[in-house]
Amino acid sequence: MNNQRATHFRTYFQMDAADASALAGAIGLMNLFARSLGGITSDILFKYVGFRGRIWAQFLALFFEAVFLFCMVDSSQPWYVALAVLICFSLFVQMAEGTTV
Repeated sequence: MNNQRATHFRTYFQMDAADASALAGAIGLMNLFARSLGGITSDILFKYVGFRGRIWAQFLALFFEAVFLFCMVDSSQPWYVALAVLICFSLFVQMAEGTTV
């Protein structure tokens, strides 16, 4: 997913390579905090609810990942709307990875 973002922006939104690469790189930087956010959420829910809390944390991360993935199907939206949806999608993808650790 991470290595195709710049190509996606260039193909579907006719952006030049420098702008598409900068946007793709900025989204890739979410790895620094989003995985930790998923792990912290999972740990907090485990503290209060037990193992079901971890399951709920992963379910919610995967659920919202799917919601934003369905929002990305509409390619008629402007690039900044697609970018906002992609950022939300990426956030929940990384959070879901953090809930499994």
